[in-house]
Amino acid sequence: MAEFYTNLPPKQKDELSKTIEKLTTGNYQTEYQFNAGEYDGAVAFFVKRGFSRASAESTAYVILSQAKIDAINPQELLDKISYASQAQLSELITIILNANRYKSSRLGVRQSLSTTETISRNIID
Repeated sequence: MAEFYTNLPPKQKDELSKTIEKLTTGNYQTEYQFNAGEYDGAVAFFVKRGFSRASAESTAYVILSQAKIDAINPQELLDKISYASQAQLSELITIILNANRYKSSRLGVRQSLSTTETISRNIID
């Protein structure tokens, strides 16, 4: 949108304009600064485990920001989750991403219900 310069006093914004401005200026997201080596290491960690580059970058950002909030060394965190299997890593990343999302857009995992293949019956001749 183009900026207009005028000598008139600014217009009062209605509630919709205030809400739109609040949502678009990023008041709900805190920006963090990370060490380049830590960021590259975290991205490489997730790329090595089969994540695409874009998802590895966003996951690394979430992991590093959560580590900064909790005052934890991110490399120690990555060392601990390096022993997880693919299923455990997927579940852990889902939990971490859900902790940093709005409640209306939670991620989930489908759990297949298992049924027993054999049926026990009493057969009377």
